[in-house]
Amino acid sequence: MSMSPHPMHGYAGGSSPARFLESNMVSDVPMDWDEGLLQKAQYDSSTAAHVNAIFTATLYAQYNQEHSWYNALSQVDRFNASLEGPVTAKAFRAATNPVDLQTHSEGGNVSSGTTFGVEEVEYDPKRSETVAEVSDLQEIYAAIEDAVGFEEFWQLQQEQLDLAIDRDGIADGVLQGDTAYSSTDTITSLDRAIAASDEEGNATDPNGNAYNDGDLDYGNIDRSADTWADSYVDHNGASGARQLTNDLMTSFLNSMNEFADVDVYNDCAILTGHDTAGVLSDLAAQRNNVRNMISMSENGTEGVGDASTIRGVSGTARHRDYDGIPIVANQHAIKHGNISSIFVVPTDTIRGQPRLAVEQFAQPYTETAGRGQTQGYLATGEYREQALMLMHHEVVNRDFASCGKLRDLAE
Repeated sequence: MSMSPHPMHGYAGGSSPARFLESNMVSDVPMDWDEGLLQKAQYDSSTAAHVNAIFTATLYAQYNQEHSWYNALSQVDRFNASLEGPVTAKAFRAATNPVDLQTHSEGGNVSSGTTFGVEEVEYDPKRSETVAEVSDLQEIYAAIEDAVGFEEFWQLQQEQLDLAIDRDGIADGVLQGDTAYSSTDTITSLDRAIAASDEEGNATDPNGNAYNDGDLDYGNIDRSADTWADSYVDHNGASGARQLTNDLMTSFLNSMNEFADVDVYNDCAILTGHDTAGVLSDLAAQRNNVRNMISMSENGTEGVGDASTIRGVSGTARHRDYDGIPIVANQHAIKHGNISSIFVVPTDTIRGQPRLAVEQFAQPYTETAGRGQTQGYLATGEYREQALMLMHHEVVNRDFASCGKLRDLAE
Protein backbone atom coordinates (compact mmCIF):
# COMPACT_ATOMS: atom_id res chain seq x y z
CA MET A 1 0.00 0.00 0.00
CA SER A 2 1.44 3.34 -0.98
CA MET A 3 1.90 5.81 1.85
CA SER A 4 0.99 9.46 1.43
CA PRO A 5 3.28 12.17 2.80
CA HIS A 6 2.65 13.30 6.38
CA PRO A 7 0.27 16.32 6.38
CA MET A 8 2.95 18.52 8.01
CA HIS A 9 5.67 17.65 5.52
CA GLY A 10 6.28 20.06 2.67
CA TYR A 11 6.30 19.52 -1.07
CA ALA A 12 9.22 20.68 -3.20
CA GLY A 13 7.49 21.50 -6.46
CA GLY A 14 5.58 18.99 -8.64
CA SER A 15 1.88 18.36 -8.30
CA SER A 16 -0.08 20.42 -5.85
CA PRO A 17 -0.99 18.81 -2.51
CA ALA A 18 -4.64 18.75 -3.50
CA ARG A 19 -4.00 16.83 -6.75
CA PHE A 20 -1.67 14.47 -4.89
CA LEU A 21 -4.42 13.60 -2.41
CA GLU A 22 -7.03 13.17 -5.15
CA SER A 23 -4.88 10.67 -7.05
CA ASN A 24 -3.48 8.90 -4.00
CA MET A 25 -6.39 8.74 -1.59
CA VAL A 26 -5.62 6.08 0.98
CA SER A 27 -7.09 5.00 4.25
CA ASP A 28 -4.43 6.57 6.46
CA VAL A 29 -5.27 10.10 5.29
CA PRO A 30 -8.19 11.48 7.33
CA MET A 31 -11.19 12.17 5.12
CA ASP A 32 -11.97 15.37 7.03
CA TRP A 33 -8.43 16.78 6.63
CA ASP A 34 -8.63 20.46 5.70
CA GLU A 35 -6.87 20.68 2.36
CA GLY A 36 -6.81 24.45 2.70
CA LEU A 37 -4.52 24.22 5.72
CA LEU A 38 -2.29 21.80 3.87
CA GLN A 39 -2.06 24.14 0.89
CA LYS A 40 -1.31 27.13 3.12
CA ALA A 41 1.71 25.32 4.51
CA GLN A 42 3.34 25.10 1.08
CA TYR A 43 5.31 27.56 -0.97
CA ASP A 44 7.91 27.21 -3.67
CA SER A 45 11.25 28.95 -4.25
CA SER A 46 9.66 31.89 -6.10
CA THR A 47 7.80 33.05 -3.00
CA ALA A 48 10.05 31.75 -0.24
CA ALA A 49 12.22 34.87 -0.33
CA HIS A 50 9.18 37.11 0.19
CA VAL A 51 7.89 35.02 3.06
CA ASN A 52 11.27 34.79 4.73
CA ALA A 53 11.89 38.53 4.34
CA ILE A 54 8.65 39.45 6.09
CA PHE A 55 9.13 36.75 8.74
CA THR A 56 12.64 38.07 9.43
CA ALA A 57 11.41 41.67 9.56
CA THR A 58 8.70 40.65 12.02
CA LEU A 59 11.18 38.91 14.30
CA TYR A 60 13.52 41.90 14.11
CA ALA A 61 10.72 44.25 15.11
CA GLN A 62 9.74 42.05 18.02
CA TYR A 63 13.24 41.75 19.45
CA ASN A 64 14.93 45.01 18.48
CA GLN A 65 12.39 47.80 18.90
CA GLU A 66 13.79 49.24 22.13
CA HIS A 67 13.44 53.00 22.08
CA SER A 68 13.47 53.80 25.79
CA TRP A 69 15.20 57.20 25.60
CA TYR A 70 12.58 58.49 23.17
CA ASN A 71 9.84 57.21 25.46
CA ALA A 72 11.53 58.62 28.57
CA LEU A 73 11.62 62.19 27.27
CA SER A 74 8.54 64.36 27.67
CA GLN A 75 6.41 64.66 24.54
CA VAL A 76 4.87 68.07 23.80
CA ASP A 77 2.33 68.82 21.07
CA ARG A 78 2.81 72.44 20.02
CA PHE A 79 -0.37 72.24 17.95
CA ASN A 80 -2.39 71.46 21.08
CA ALA A 81 -3.98 74.71 22.26
CA SER A 82 -4.68 73.29 25.73
CA LEU A 83 -0.98 73.14 26.58
CA GLU A 84 -0.16 74.79 29.88
CA GLY A 85 1.96 77.93 29.72
CA PRO A 86 3.00 80.04 26.73
CA VAL A 87 2.99 78.26 23.39
CA THR A 88 5.89 79.09 21.08
CA ALA A 89 6.77 77.82 17.66
CA LYS A 90 10.43 77.76 16.69
CA ALA A 91 12.03 80.00 19.31
CA PHE A 92 12.08 80.93 22.96
CA ARG A 93 14.00 83.47 25.05
CA ALA A 94 16.58 82.77 27.71
CA ALA A 95 17.95 85.13 30.35
CA THR A 96 21.72 85.70 30.62
CA ASN A 97 24.13 88.02 32.47
CA PRO A 98 22.57 87.98 35.98
CA VAL A 99 22.27 91.40 37.65
CA ASP A 100 25.12 92.11 40.11
CA LEU A 101 24.66 93.08 43.75
CA GLN A 102 24.73 96.88 44.11
CA THR A 103 25.38 98.96 47.22
CA HIS A 104 25.50 102.63 48.19
CA SER A 105 26.52 104.63 51.24
CA GLU A 106 24.12 106.17 53.71
CA GLY A 107 22.44 109.12 52.02
CA GLY A 108 24.01 108.22 48.69
CA ASN A 109 22.41 108.20 45.30
CA VAL A 110 20.41 105.29 43.95
CA SER A 111 22.68 103.07 41.89
CA SER A 112 22.41 103.10 38.12
CA GLY A 113 20.08 100.43 36.81
CA THR A 114 21.42 97.31 35.11
CA THR A 115 19.51 94.80 33.04
CA PHE A 116 20.03 91.13 32.45
CA GLY A 117 20.66 89.90 28.96
CA VAL A 118 18.04 88.17 26.82
CA GLU A 119 19.02 85.64 24.18
CA GLU A 120 16.69 84.16 21.59
CA VAL A 121 17.12 80.43 21.05
CA GLU A 122 16.03 79.20 17.64
CA TYR A 123 15.93 75.73 16.19
CA ASP A 124 14.51 74.09 13.09
CA PRO A 125 11.90 71.32 13.26
CA LYS A 126 13.19 68.04 11.87
CA ARG A 127 11.30 65.55 9.75
CA SER A 128 11.16 61.89 10.65
CA GLU A 129 9.36 59.57 8.30
CA THR A 130 8.80 55.93 7.50
CA VAL A 131 7.39 54.43 4.32
CA ALA A 132 6.07 50.87 4.29
CA GLU A 133 5.73 49.04 0.99
CA VAL A 134 3.95 45.71 0.69
CA SER A 135 3.08 44.15 -2.68
CA ASP A 136 -0.01 41.98 -3.11
CA LEU A 137 2.11 38.85 -3.11
CA GLN A 138 3.92 39.80 0.08
CA GLU A 139 0.70 40.78 1.80
CA ILE A 140 -1.04 37.54 0.89
CA TYR A 141 1.81 35.33 1.95
CA ALA A 142 2.42 37.36 5.08
CA ALA A 143 -1.19 36.86 6.10
CA ILE A 144 -1.05 33.11 5.36
CA GLU A 145 2.34 32.25 6.76
CA ASP A 146 2.97 34.75 9.54
CA ALA A 147 -0.44 36.18 10.32
CA VAL A 148 1.08 39.61 9.63
CA GLY A 149 -1.11 41.40 7.10
CA PHE A 150 -0.71 44.92 5.79
CA GLU A 151 -2.27 46.65 8.81
CA GLU A 152 -0.08 44.70 11.24
CA PHE A 153 2.94 45.23 9.04
CA TRP A 154 2.24 48.97 9.03
CA GLN A 155 1.91 49.02 12.81
CA LEU A 156 5.30 47.34 13.10
CA GLN A 157 6.71 49.91 10.70
CA GLN A 158 5.54 52.71 13.00
CA GLU A 159 7.33 50.97 15.86
CA GLN A 160 10.41 50.92 13.66
CA LEU A 161 10.10 54.68 13.18
CA ASP A 162 10.28 55.18 16.95
CA LEU A 163 13.29 52.86 16.99
CA ALA A 164 14.99 54.85 14.22
CA ILE A 165 14.32 58.18 15.97
CA ASP A 166 15.90 56.79 19.13
CA ARG A 167 18.81 54.92 17.52
CA ASP A 168 19.73 57.27 14.65
CA GLY A 169 18.68 60.54 16.25
CA ILE A 170 18.37 61.00 20.00
CA ALA A 171 20.99 58.38 20.92
CA ASP A 172 23.39 59.16 18.06
CA GLY A 173 26.78 60.61 19.02
CA VAL A 174 28.16 63.84 17.53
CA LEU A 175 31.36 63.20 15.57
CA GLN A 176 34.20 65.49 14.54
CA GLY A 177 33.18 67.59 11.57
CA ASP A 178 29.44 67.59 12.28
CA THR A 179 29.39 71.37 11.97
CA ALA A 180 26.61 71.95 9.45
CA TYR A 181 23.78 71.86 11.97
CA SER A 182 21.48 73.87 9.76
CA SER A 183 21.60 71.15 7.11
CA THR A 184 21.13 68.26 9.53
CA ASP A 185 17.75 66.71 8.80
CA THR A 186 17.55 64.18 11.62
CA ILE A 187 16.21 64.99 15.06
CA THR A 188 18.87 66.44 17.37
CA SER A 189 20.94 64.07 19.47
CA LEU A 190 21.08 64.43 23.25
CA ASP A 191 24.84 64.52 22.76
CA ARG A 192 24.35 67.92 21.08
CA ALA A 193 21.42 69.27 23.09
CA ILE A 194 23.25 68.52 26.36
CA ALA A 195 26.77 69.86 25.86
CA ALA A 196 29.17 72.58 27.01
CA SER A 197 31.77 74.94 25.56
CA ASP A 198 34.55 73.29 27.56
CA GLU A 199 33.51 69.90 26.17
CA GLU A 200 33.74 71.15 22.59
CA GLY A 201 37.09 72.80 23.25
CA ASN A 202 38.84 70.06 25.24
CA ALA A 203 37.04 66.71 24.91
CA THR A 204 36.93 64.17 22.09
CA ASP A 205 34.11 62.64 20.06
CA PRO A 206 33.01 58.97 20.41
CA ASN A 207 35.80 57.98 18.00
CA GLY A 208 38.46 59.73 20.11
CA ASN A 209 38.94 62.67 17.73
CA ALA A 210 39.06 66.28 18.95
CA TYR A 211 35.97 68.33 18.19
CA ASN A 212 36.12 71.18 15.70
CA ASP A 213 34.69 74.58 16.58
CA GLY A 214 30.96 74.38 15.92
CA ASP A 215 30.59 70.61 16.19
CA LEU A 216 28.37 70.87 19.29
CA ASP A 217 26.40 73.95 18.25
CA TYR A 218 22.67 73.60 18.91
CA GLY A 219 20.17 75.65 16.93
CA ASN A 220 21.58 79.18 16.79
CA ILE A 221 23.71 78.58 19.91
CA ASP A 222 27.46 78.85 19.38
CA ARG A 223 28.99 76.58 22.00
CA SER A 224 32.36 78.33 22.02
CA ALA A 225 30.80 81.78 22.55
CA ASP A 226 27.43 81.23 24.26
CA THR A 227 28.67 79.77 27.53
CA TRP A 228 25.37 80.73 29.18
CA ALA A 229 23.88 77.74 27.34
CA ASP A 230 26.29 75.23 28.93
CA SER A 231 24.97 72.11 30.56
CA TYR A 232 26.95 70.44 33.34
CA VAL A 233 29.40 68.14 31.52
CA ASP A 234 32.03 66.08 33.34
CA HIS A 235 34.58 64.81 30.79
CA ASN A 236 38.14 63.55 30.89
CA GLY A 237 39.52 65.64 28.05
CA ALA A 238 41.83 63.76 25.71
CA SER A 239 42.97 61.40 28.49
CA GLY A 240 40.53 58.67 27.56
CA ALA A 241 38.20 56.64 29.73
CA ARG A 242 38.28 56.56 33.53
CA GLN A 243 36.68 53.98 35.79
CA LEU A 244 33.13 54.62 36.87
CA THR A 245 33.18 54.52 40.66
CA ASN A 246 30.90 55.60 43.48
CA ASP A 247 33.20 58.52 44.20
CA LEU A 248 33.07 59.73 40.58
CA MET A 249 29.30 59.31 40.27
CA THR A 250 28.57 60.93 43.64
CA SER A 251 30.89 63.85 42.89
CA PHE A 252 29.22 64.36 39.52
CA LEU A 253 25.69 64.34 40.97
CA ASN A 254 26.57 66.64 43.87
CA SER A 255 28.33 69.13 41.61
CA MET A 256 25.51 69.08 39.07
CA ASN A 257 22.97 69.58 41.85
CA GLU A 258 24.77 72.79 42.84
CA PHE A 259 25.08 73.87 39.20
CA ALA A 260 21.53 73.07 38.10
CA ASP A 261 18.25 74.89 38.59
CA VAL A 262 16.59 71.58 39.43
CA ASP A 263 16.63 69.03 42.25
CA VAL A 264 18.75 66.34 40.65
CA TYR A 265 17.78 63.72 43.24
CA ASN A 266 14.02 64.18 42.88
CA ASP A 267 13.26 65.67 39.47
CA CYS A 268 15.69 63.94 37.11
CA ALA A 269 16.29 60.60 35.41
CA ILE A 270 19.46 58.85 34.27
CA LEU A 271 19.63 57.82 30.61
CA THR A 272 22.46 55.43 29.75
CA GLY A 273 23.23 52.06 28.17
CA HIS A 274 22.64 48.61 29.60
CA ASP A 275 26.36 48.23 30.29
CA THR A 276 26.62 51.36 32.42
CA ALA A 277 23.23 50.68 34.01
CA GLY A 278 24.61 47.38 35.29
CA VAL A 279 27.63 49.11 36.78
CA LEU A 280 25.44 51.75 38.45
CA SER A 281 23.23 49.01 39.88
CA ASP A 282 26.26 47.26 41.38
CA LEU A 283 27.57 50.54 42.76
CA ALA A 284 24.19 51.31 44.30
CA ALA A 285 24.20 47.89 45.96
CA GLN A 286 27.61 48.61 47.47
CA ARG A 287 26.36 51.94 48.82
CA ASN A 288 23.11 50.62 50.26
CA ASN A 289 24.29 47.20 51.52
CA VAL A 290 20.75 45.85 51.52
CA ARG A 291 20.19 42.93 53.88
CA ASN A 292 17.21 40.59 54.17
CA MET A 293 16.02 40.66 57.78
CA ILE A 294 14.29 37.29 57.87
CA SER A 295 14.30 34.94 60.86
CA MET A 296 16.11 31.62 60.55
CA SER A 297 12.81 29.81 60.88
CA GLU A 298 11.75 31.25 57.53
CA ASN A 299 14.96 30.26 55.77
CA GLY A 300 14.57 27.46 53.28
CA THR A 301 16.45 25.33 50.80
CA GLU A 302 16.22 25.07 47.03
CA GLY A 303 16.37 21.80 45.15
CA VAL A 304 19.17 21.33 42.63
CA GLY A 305 18.52 18.01 40.94
CA ASP A 306 18.41 15.41 43.70
CA ALA A 307 20.37 17.67 46.06
CA SER A 308 19.49 20.83 47.91
CA THR A 309 21.19 24.08 48.86
CA ILE A 310 22.16 25.11 52.36
CA ARG A 311 19.45 26.77 54.42
CA GLY A 312 19.09 30.49 53.72
CA VAL A 313 17.44 33.09 51.50
CA SER A 314 18.28 34.43 48.05
CA GLY A 315 20.09 37.75 48.32
CA THR A 316 20.35 38.63 44.65
CA ALA A 317 18.89 42.01 43.72
CA ARG A 318 19.39 44.62 41.01
CA HIS A 319 18.94 48.29 41.80
CA ARG A 320 16.82 50.25 39.36
CA ASP A 321 18.04 53.65 40.56
CA TYR A 322 21.13 55.40 41.88
CA ASP A 323 20.55 57.53 44.99
CA GLY A 324 16.87 57.52 44.11
CA ILE A 325 17.39 58.70 40.50
CA PRO A 326 15.68 56.26 38.06
CA ILE A 327 17.95 54.54 35.53
CA VAL A 328 16.59 54.15 31.97
CA ALA A 329 18.77 51.88 29.83
CA ASN A 330 19.02 51.89 26.04
CA GLN A 331 20.79 49.43 23.76
CA HIS A 332 21.72 52.29 21.39
CA ALA A 333 23.31 54.58 24.01
CA ILE A 334 26.24 56.88 23.13
CA LYS A 335 29.72 55.78 24.18
CA HIS A 336 32.50 58.33 24.61
CA GLY A 337 34.61 55.71 26.42
CA ASN A 338 34.50 51.96 26.91
CA ILE A 339 30.97 51.98 28.32
CA SER A 340 27.97 54.19 27.68
CA SER A 341 27.91 57.80 28.82
CA ILE A 342 25.45 58.98 31.46
CA PHE A 343 22.88 61.69 30.70
CA VAL A 344 20.96 63.24 33.59
CA VAL A 345 17.76 64.80 32.24
CA PRO A 346 15.07 66.81 34.08
CA THR A 347 11.57 65.39 34.24
CA ASP A 348 9.76 68.44 35.67
CA THR A 349 8.51 71.68 34.10
CA ILE A 350 9.55 75.32 34.15
CA ARG A 351 6.93 78.03 33.61
CA GLY A 352 4.49 75.30 32.57
CA GLN A 353 6.87 73.89 29.95
CA PRO A 354 8.99 70.74 30.18
CA ARG A 355 12.64 71.68 30.61
CA LEU A 356 13.64 69.04 28.04
CA ALA A 357 11.21 67.46 25.62
CA VAL A 358 10.56 66.20 22.12
CA GLU A 359 8.22 68.84 20.72
CA GLN A 360 5.83 68.15 17.85
CA PHE A 361 5.09 71.14 15.62
CA ALA A 362 2.32 69.56 13.56
CA GLN A 363 0.06 66.58 13.91
CA PRO A 364 1.70 63.38 12.64
CA TYR A 365 0.81 62.94 8.98
CA THR A 366 -0.13 59.59 7.47
CA GLU A 367 -1.36 58.50 4.08
CA THR A 368 -1.89 55.18 2.34
CA ALA A 369 -1.86 54.22 -1.31
CA GLY A 370 -3.05 51.16 -3.17
CA ARG A 371 -6.24 49.22 -3.61
CA GLY A 372 -9.08 50.85 -1.66
CA GLN A 373 -6.79 53.51 -0.13
CA THR A 374 -6.86 57.33 -0.31
CA GLN A 375 -4.55 57.17 -3.33
CA GLY A 376 -4.87 54.50 -5.99
CA TYR A 377 -2.32 52.82 -8.18
CA LEU A 378 -2.39 55.62 -10.76
CA ALA A 379 -1.27 58.13 -8.11
CA THR A 380 1.81 56.06 -7.30
CA GLY A 381 2.41 54.62 -10.75
CA GLU A 382 3.03 51.18 -9.22
CA TYR A 383 0.90 48.20 -8.25
CA ARG A 384 1.96 48.37 -4.63
CA GLU A 385 0.33 48.86 -1.27
CA GLN A 386 2.14 51.75 0.42
CA ALA A 387 1.84 53.78 3.60
CA LEU A 388 3.66 56.90 4.82
CA MET A 389 4.02 58.38 8.30
CA LEU A 390 5.65 61.79 8.77
CA MET A 391 6.48 63.67 11.97
CA HIS A 392 7.73 67.25 12.42
CA HIS A 393 9.54 67.49 15.73
CA GLU A 394 12.72 68.44 17.54
CA VAL A 395 14.48 67.89 20.87
CA VAL A 396 14.02 71.22 22.69
CA ASN A 397 16.16 72.09 25.72
CA ARG A 398 14.61 75.06 27.54
CA ASP A 399 16.86 74.91 30.58
CA PHE A 400 20.43 74.00 29.66
CA ALA A 401 21.74 74.21 33.23
CA SER A 402 19.32 71.50 34.37
CA CYS A 403 20.86 68.84 32.15
CA GLY A 404 24.08 66.94 32.75
CA LYS A 405 26.47 64.48 31.10
CA LEU A 406 29.10 62.18 32.63
CA ARG A 407 31.28 60.74 29.89
CA ASP A 408 34.61 59.04 29.13
CA LEU A 409 33.83 56.04 31.33
CA ALA A 410 35.22 52.54 31.75
CA GLU A 411 33.89 49.59 33.74
